[in-house]
Amino acid sequence: GATTVRAGFTTVRDFGGDATVALAEAVERGDVLGPHIVPSRNALGITGGHCDATGWAPGILEGGPAEGVADGPWEVVEAVRYQIKHGAKVIKTCATAGVLSMEGPVGAQQYTFEELKAMVDEAARHGIKVAAHAHGSEGILAAVRAGVASIEHGSMLTDEIMDLMKERGTYLVPTTYLVDAIPMDALPPLIRSKAEEILPHARRSVERAIAAGVPIAFGTDAAVYPHGQNAGEFEVYVRMGMDPAEALRTATVHAADLLGTSDP
Repeated sequence: GATTVRAGFTTVRDFGGDATVALAEAVERGDVLGPHIVPSRNALGITGGHCDATGWAPGILEGGPAEGVADGPWEVVEAVRYQIKHGAKVIKTCATAGVLSMEGPVGAQQYTFEELKAMVDEAARHGIKVAAHAHGSEGILAAVRAGVASIEHGSMLTDEIMDLMKERGTYLVPTTYLVDAIPMDALPPLIRSKAEEILPHARRSVERAIAAGVPIAFGTDAAVYPHGQNAGEFEVYVRMGMDPAEALRTATVHAADLLGTSDP
């Protein structure tokens, strides 16, 4: 936390599990030096998906709605309610498969539109937004159509998706500095092959989104690479054609709007 504050970031949205709630409370009490934290508690995902703990033997780290593992609209609603009951201020979900997990194809859609819509609608009843990790086009489109507030990564954007994001004010959170920073040599072979497949697509999608004027909010996936390097994200935006002042706005006014915080 102190590392992130010293890097210049005073508020963060953290998707790190139930510990994020306790850490947020510790910061507000003054017990820990850190940025204000908007915690998600446990991220929601399908059984065996990117937000589930994959790669273990049967019976090891099996989760249910309390842990964020939920299938079907009503289990998803239960999972949302449980996270909010226990301190979540935003809901994180995995709409598609991902890179840093042991399940299958990196961009494959995981949650259906119906499940995502149930999630967004239930969260909205509590005044809470949903952020969707999404790499593949089908899953991104389903999440945007369902009404999520932001798409994390957005690796395979299409013109249709970008038009809809602009129409609905859906933020793209590119996390694109990690393309340069992720320690590829340290990754297991399956995960490394997924990273090598998706990351070039992700970088091109961000470039297209900047050119198209898709709403962009700053986000880093810090902890995939060391905390404190967060500002590296600015340099990539500018290198990809964003005006420097607009790059700063992604981490101030745009991020404050996405997080629902009055003071950027």
